[in-house]
Amino acid sequence: MKKAAVLAVIALPLIAYTGGAWYLGQRIENSHNAQAKQAEGIPNVKLVKRDYQRGLFSSTETVTIELMGDTARALQATGEETIEPIRLTVRTDIRHGPWIGGTEFDAGVAQSELVLEGEALEAVRKVFGDRKPLDIRTVYHFAGGGRSDVSSPAFVFDVPAEDDDDAMRVSWDGITARIDFAEGMTQYTMSAAAPKLEVTDAAGSRMAITGLAFSGDQTRLFEDDPLLYAGSQRFTVDAISFDDRSGSAALPKVELTKLVYEVDIPKDGDFVDLVARIGAEKFEVAGTGYGPAHYDFSLRHLHARTTSRLYRSFMTMSADPALMMNPQAMQAQMGQLMGPAIELLGHAPVVAIDRLAFNTPHGPTSLSAKVSLPGITPDELANPLGLIGKVDASGAVSLPEALVRSMVVERNKAGLLAVVGDEADPDELAAMADAQFEQTLQPLTSQGYVTRADGQLSAKIAFSKGQLTMNGLPFNPAAMAQPAPSALAE
Repeated sequence: MKKAAVLAVIALPLIAYTGGAWYLGQRIENSHNAQAKQAEGIPNVKLVKRDYQRGLFSSTETVTIELMGDTARALQATGEETIEPIRLTVRTDIRHGPWIGGTEFDAGVAQSELVLEGEALEAVRKVFGDRKPLDIRTVYHFAGGGRSDVSSPAFVFDVPAEDDDDAMRVSWDGITARIDFAEGMTQYTMSAAAPKLEVTDAAGSRMAITGLAFSGDQTRLFEDDPLLYAGSQRFTVDAISFDDRSGSAALPKVELTKLVYEVDIPKDGDFVDLVARIGAEKFEVAGTGYGPAHYDFSLRHLHARTTSRLYRSFMTMSADPALMMNPQAMQAQMGQLMGPAIELLGHAPVVAIDRLAFNTPHGPTSLSAKVSLPGITPDELANPLGLIGKVDASGAVSLPEALVRSMVVERNKAGLLAVVGDEADPDELAAMADAQFEQTLQPLTSQGYVTRADGQLSAKIAFSKGQLTMNGLPFNPAAMAQPAPSALAE
């Protein structure tokens, strides 16, 4: 009796562990099946072959996908030299939980790697040697979802060249990334870093990108659209430099530092905003600085479900090789986008350049603009002139006076030269062109349409209910030569 009890104490945990491993293995397989199903709806991605072998304590999945396959074949049918379809095979070895090795306990762990053979394998070996070009380790959580750690190693590769003058070397310090994801990738966070990419040639030209980093936190908007997410993404680069030393035809030297590109897509009820910001602390071309430079733009109050329909229609069209090869058919098919596009306009979107700003040798330049389109209906689109009264637009601009003067004066000089001929005195011509500039600018500043201060020319422009204003004053080009309004005189 005591022996039977001891055997039961030993057997029960083993049975429980075996049952748990079987159950967790089934959960992981179901998750992979769902991911494969979602991939079928992604344009230009084709699931060529998938084999999933599930065991009691471990499983193996081998997947082959094709990228841009239909497009490549359609281009090949034209007889022109083009790219080959890209096929990737990934093998994933999965170990079922609850024990996944060492001191880790979770639903499972998987190791994925590219399966290469033939020419592809030889090409990769030339770059990476015997190292894996890509390594992915994924831990599946008991509560669903998981975490993937991705890495690719550093390498130095000399690009083959028949002429020594065309020799080129590529140095890459590798990349690491971490992705934490919910079940079915309905939500994920990501962080990635790549220290350095450098390309040099025999002439001493050099292109370098250092301190690359990427982060994201996104949530899928709709279950039936695997590509449309709300949330944020941020891409940063510490420095980019390009120094071309190829000779007389060399491109100018370019340097950028603290480059940032970020996108926020917040969701509010049935609507989403798309807010993008691009900036660089230093932006220098041929020794001339234009930084800090910023370009921020946004699309706000977009109806989310309509945006999804428009996005999917566009992606489907862009992935259709038959349309790509037939411009007339593509133009006709564009009509499919009109339905959701018009519907989107009916939800009062707002389009804006929130900030365009950079420095010049003459001083700072800035611009902003916003256009609101309140509830446009299909009937109103048939009468564009009737829409003018519904558009609500505003903007602001500030330019260095020296920059504006130099451009306008050069244009005026060209006009005067056409009248007086090549024998005109250059100094007199410049004085006349400058006087013309003052004659044009003076009415604008004296009547308050343009502000002239601290070496800058600036104005705020608005168009609402069919009325155009500058700096808050009704603007009529015919009134530019009239005396300044009494309010300004005071």
